[in-house]
Amino acid sequence: MTVEYESYGLPLDEYQLSRADHRRQSEADEIAAWVERQVAKAPPWSEERYQQLQALLDSHTAPPPWEYMRWRVRLYCGHIQEIERHCRDARPDRGTQDTRCSECGKNPSVIVAFEVIGAVAEPPKAPKTKSQNTTSRRGRTSRRTKADLEAENSALRAEVERLRRSDTK
Repeated sequence: MTVEYESYGLPLDEYQLSRADHRRQSEADEIAAWVERQVAKAPPWSEERYQQLQALLDSHTAPPPWEYMRWRVRLYCGHIQEIERHCRDARPDRGTQDTRCSECGKNPSVIVAFEVIGAVAEPPKAPKTKSQNTTSRRGRTSRRTKADLEAENSALRAEVERLRRSDTK
């Protein structure tokens, strides 16, 4: 599956916030406030419940670094950051549309412009395997025919039989 990465605006250029940007930021702020109210209403967790959650989170393994892409993004607050998203995602603002700004701390701060930079890391190279038809030092192939194998088998059997006879004497 090939992903065609999208870009929107130029994060490093001047950027004028649009009405859609203001609307998305307002929605993100409302969602964050609603979540905080819900969490405040929730009953406290026992130590056992925390440990169960921790065990569940510890059992999850993060994908390797070569499965992530680096993106340059401009946030609603105006700051520019580099973030990472899974390589399946054609846009960094899908799914997780809000981001905490590492400079001013605004949380959430929606992504208003973005461009792909590249992979976080290169995947490891596959180990080289020797092919069946390798060439020996003399230039002939090392692949043997059925007749060669049968002749060698007969010679080895004769050698084993000879050794048996000499051992019994």
